[in-house]
Amino acid sequence: MKLANQDQVAALDGEFGRMAAEVGMHAWSLPQLTMREKTFVFLAADLCTANVGFPLLTHVQMAGANGVSVPECVAAIRHLAPYAGYPTAAVALQQLSQLDHSQSGEPQPVYGWELAAETVDALAELDEDFAGFFANQHNQRWGSGELSPRERALACIAADVLNQTLDESFSLHVDLALVAGAGDEQVRAVLLLVAEFGIAKAWRAYRALAAR
Repeated sequence: MKLANQDQVAALDGEFGRMAAEVGMHAWSLPQLTMREKTFVFLAADLCTANVGFPLLTHVQMAGANGVSVPECVAAIRHLAPYAGYPTAAVALQQLSQLDHSQSGEPQPVYGWELAAETVDALAELDEDFAGFFANQHNQRWGSGELSPRERALACIAADVLNQTLDESFSLHVDLALVAGAGDEQVRAVLLLVAEFGIAKAWRAYRALAAR
């Protein structure tokens, strides 16, 4: 497997290029996740670490080589906007505007995944206005097509790891991933993939996962 822009990375520093290629090939070769899932996890990692320049474009190019279209990457960024921040998502979309949007992937069914009432109630105990805002953002993002609920949940787990939101948010997204058909091996693979963006953060996430 040759990574997108691998030669450009190697030109920065030969030893770093070897290291980066090694971790990149390891991540893209993880058998527990589909290429679509790996794409959306990478996009979540890019957004949550504000790597919305060369790394983002490299991952989108790699996604395209594996059948994931630019419009599907745009849909993933829209989904991740509340988790990574709307300003960061806007810069990412600006970057992707220079790429070819003409191709689209296979249509995805529209799912109805509204936030559970008990979660809304728990948020309302903290602040009713925030509970309404959170539920609105969740229901908009999780109720549209392009990405499956499993893909959305796994991407959100990646966001939690790199944002270090390893309490209620992490638990919610792990539960949603499991309900959507992911197994423990897929959740653990997400943590392993994003370790290249912060190995100590992944360590803490594994500990949080074990404590569930």
